[in-house]
Amino acid sequence: MSEADTRSGKVKVVLQGGPPTLPKMFFLAHAAIVDRDRLVIAHCGRNEHFTFTGEVVELEGMGMPVAEWMYSTAIAE
Repeated sequence: MSEADTRSGKVKVVLQGGPPTLPKMFFLAHAAIVDRDRLVIAHCGRNEHFTFTGEVVELEGMGMPVAEWMYSTAIAE
């Protein structure tokens, strides 16, 4: 995934795993991009950590990167 793509805020990512209350398609503008391989999503008082799989799926007529859930941590105050 290019850095330009993640900055645009218009790119969606397909999430695999994680909490069932987290949507399976997510706008990257609402996530923290840790580096080119990982993202963190604040959800229900937790940080959900995902890693990009390198896979791209075709949905809604566009290619969307896939990110797989790794682990969850508490949000520090």
